[in-house]
Amino acid sequence: MRNRLPLILFVLVLVTSVLGGLVGGRVRAGAESSTREAEELILKFSEVLALIEASHVREVSPQTMVENAIQGLLRTLDPHSSFFATPDYSRLQEEQRGRYYGLGITIRAEAPGSGRVLVVEPPVPGTPAYKVGIKTGDVISEIHGEPIEDWDINEDVIPHLKGPKGTTVDITVERAGEKEPLRFTIERDEIPLFTIKYAFQVQPGVGYIRIDKFSETTGSELDKALQDLGQANMEALILDLRSNPGGALKAAIEVADRFLEKGQLVVTTRSRDNKEAHPFKTERGSEEKFPMIVLIDQNSASASEIVAGALQDHHRALIVGETSFGKALVQTIFPLDGGKRGLALTTGKYYTPNNRLIQRDYSDGFYDYFYRRRQAASGGEETHPEKEDAGGIEPDESVSPANASKLLREIARLDLFDRFASKLLTQEIETGIPFEKVPDDYTSLSSLDKERLLGETRINPEVLEGFRRYLIEQEVEFEDQEFTEDADVLANHIQRRIYLELFGDREGYRISLDIDRQVQRALDLLPRARSLIQKSLASR
Repeated sequence: MRNRLPLILFVLVLVTSVLGGLVGGRVRAGAESSTREAEELILKFSEVLALIEASHVREVSPQTMVENAIQGLLRTLDPHSSFFATPDYSRLQEEQRGRYYGLGITIRAEAPGSGRVLVVEPPVPGTPAYKVGIKTGDVISEIHGEPIEDWDINEDVIPHLKGPKGTTVDITVERAGEKEPLRFTIERDEIPLFTIKYAFQVQPGVGYIRIDKFSETTGSELDKALQDLGQANMEALILDLRSNPGGALKAAIEVADRFLEKGQLVVTTRSRDNKEAHPFKTERGSEEKFPMIVLIDQNSASASEIVAGALQDHHRALIVGETSFGKALVQTIFPLDGGKRGLALTTGKYYTPNNRLIQRDYSDGFYDYFYRRRQAASGGEETHPEKEDAGGIEPDESVSPANASKLLREIARLDLFDRFASKLLTQEIETGIPFEKVPDDYTSLSSLDKERLLGETRINPEVLEGFRRYLIEQEVEFEDQEFTEDADVLANHIQRRIYLELFGDREGYRISLDIDRQVQRALDLLPRARSLIQKSLASR
């Protein structure tokens, strides 16, 4: 019994945290039978865990068993109720708050399975990494003098890079062109998690704003983006919600509030058996009536669908792209174990202003729900229309993204775009393009000088022909016709990497929109979006 006591205490603390949150209201209301039933279940559960701990063929952590058991319990409910262990719950809180403490870098594994990480975006000005001179393309090979080749990027690398404000971390960096590794001691600071990274004019007078997710800061970020774009004089706006998984309901309402009129319904949430309905309306509203197009795809979910659905139902925007994911289940976050862990429990469903339930059916299993539809949409398997469920926001204009060609996939797999662009920038391959004219502090230049440099550093047909020869040298097999058909796309990928290095992530991303089929179609549809607004105003 003495050996089982720590296990039983652990189970009692964690499981009663869960059950207490779920049945606590009933217990307080005097449902004594629920209390007895919960106690019996906990005792049975702890007895089974104790037997496993004592007799199973291999040693298993009690914490792991309990957390897996809770996950299994939640999987019997719906696809989106989730249990968050301590690291996951910390990341969830960071995303909701829109900030964390660390260095301010975006990284990925240098190679699959490698702990060494590559800095893939320029550090944001003012962040600790920016202050010490970390650059795009740097490879972090050691942390505190210890090689990280065998580390897991999520379980080991990221937790070592993050930490309390004011503490330091020692990293060793390998940089192209440097013979010896570079060593930095960086003091951690508060890092904002921006949900709007891109806001610019995609054409004169046409604004473009991409929202990656929804957090506490999204509303204020959108206000700033609209102000910077000159909202009052803007002729049209493309709001990009593609691959946005959602986030805070409050943030979605705030975003819709920036484009709808005061007092208009944004979304209604309903609890179990539709007993309680909570309508959410705009509080401040907007009088601006510029044409709008909202881009969505099959990975736009939850809060993204709230925004798209509200703007569509009120005829405020034209929806372009693919049918969205179809998630209309509302999760409430319950802190557990003193705030160390958390439970996201589905407590309701949401409906668009026209009373549309966007949630897709998941009765055939969670695998079908998450993956089968995606495979069917990408042509990976045969579809069966008679079995397809409704759900998601259907676009007013369906536009699928372009599929990458075989040649493009092979070049990307071999990382040849980056390697060729690096040779151009270091002038290992002569081009005559004045890359050296771009100052380190590009952002301090006037708009006119920026546009001039952007034009002067555009790659030309001679550079593209050099890339064709480079592919042959790298023994990439292709037909001349393949290269010709992909020429515009190949040139864009090279240009994107050059702009990323010279001018930063914003310009690198902006040039990528030139070959973005959905964005280009949205630009073509602006007259239709303008007509939609005019008809909406005339019908009042």
